[in-house]
Amino acid sequence: MKKTQLIFFITLLVEAGLIYACSSFLFIRFIELMFFSGLLFSVLTFWFSSSGSNSAHSYYKTHSMRLMSGANIEHNPFRLRWTAYFLASLSFMGVGLIFSFFC
Repeated sequence: MKKTQLIFFITLLVEAGLIYACSSFLFIRFIELMFFSGLLFSVLTFWFSSSGSNSAHSYYKTHSMRLMSGANIEHNPFRLRWTAYFLASLSFMGVGLIFSFFC
C-alpha cells in the first residue's frame, strides 16, 4: 500500500473515531453528525493545505506593504494542494451527505 493511501485510510479512521466519540457523548446518531463534521474537516484542511491568496484583503495588504517599505513584494497566486488529508475529508463529507439523504 502506498503512503498516500495509508494516510487516506488513517485520516478516515481518525475522523470516524472522533465523530463516534462525539456522537456517543452527545447522544446523537453518528450519521447525523457525519456530514457536518466532514464539512468542518474539509474546510479546515482546505484552509491549511492551500497557499497564496487572490483575496482583496491579501491584495490590499501586499500593496500597502509595498508602499510603506518601498520593496517590491510579489503576490503569490492561490494554489490548492490535493493532499490525502483533504481528499479523505471530502470523501467523508460526501458519504455523510449520501447517508443523511437515505437514512
